[in-house]
Amino acid sequence: MRISTIFFLIAGLSFSASASAQLICDDLIISEYLEGTGNNKGLEFFNTTSEAIDLSAYELQRWSNGEAGSTDITQLYGTLPPLTTWVLINGQTEDVDLGGGAISPACDPVMQGMADQLDNPYPAPTYMNGNDALVLVKNGTTVVDIFGKPGEDPGTAWTNDAENGFTDVGDGAAWLTSNHTLRRKYDVVHGLNVPPVVFDTFLEWDTLPVNTWDGLGSHSCACGTSGINNIVQTPSLEIFPNPSVNGQFNIESSQSVKQIQVYSPEGRLVEVIAPTLDIRTWSISTLDWNAGVYFVNVQYLNGSIFAHRIVIR
Repeated sequence: MRISTIFFLIAGLSFSASASAQLICDDLIISEYLEGTGNNKGLEFFNTTSEAIDLSAYELQRWSNGEAGSTDITQLYGTLPPLTTWVLINGQTEDVDLGGGAISPACDPVMQGMADQLDNPYPAPTYMNGNDALVLVKNGTTVVDIFGKPGEDPGTAWTNDAENGFTDVGDGAAWLTSNHTLRRKYDVVHGLNVPPVVFDTFLEWDTLPVNTWDGLGSHSCACGTSGINNIVQTPSLEIFPNPSVNGQFNIESSQSVKQIQVYSPEGRLVEVIAPTLDIRTWSISTLDWNAGVYFVNVQYLNGSIFAHRIVIR
């Protein structure tokens, strides 16, 4: 674990003022925040720009429980095309006995199946609770976006209590960053580069019920709108079982297919199928594959592409 000793009053991270009201579509933003039950936790990032972004320049930091620096860091990877999303999900796949009857539960496999990247083992940013700030940093020093108020411990969560700085110290305050899914508002086109005086969730975020995952992989903002990585989805395709645990998975399509490509978590092409006949059912062996989240692209004769994520264990 790398421990960062970055303080707001010491030159370490580069903070620069910006206004979300201006149409500044020039970098990543945190577009969705999921703080669900157990370890059902994750983040979605959106490329607001007209150019592809090299995610290897970015890291997500967790500033835990009001600490004055980041304690848990995850490096992103891959290349993100314009107006598309990258989904980072908690990577715990099994229940962990913590002793004394306490269990750290596995993240829901359905949620993990929606990931572009599974996070590092504990501790990692997606072990956040509702009182942890998150900072997206570029090239090690430049702050791109902030969730919460780094350096502040709000109690259980940041709340709707304006009189107490939106912290959980007053009676009757509603938790907003704990047991909720939050989605960035449509008119937010640029990240928060300066630590807020107070973290008023409703300024930039819409709140949804706990364990809401149906919006992962797509985002709409004034810069543009993504589908699941801007790829047309076709509901007539099934990929199962997911997760795959028996050394293979199956693909069934109700339409003729031009090509199937499967990519490893590192972006390496591991399987190509180009049917010469009107075959619509395939079994793909995964016996020689490492565990992880793989990406299946199925191209139809009309040019549309179905994109699906499958977890290999």
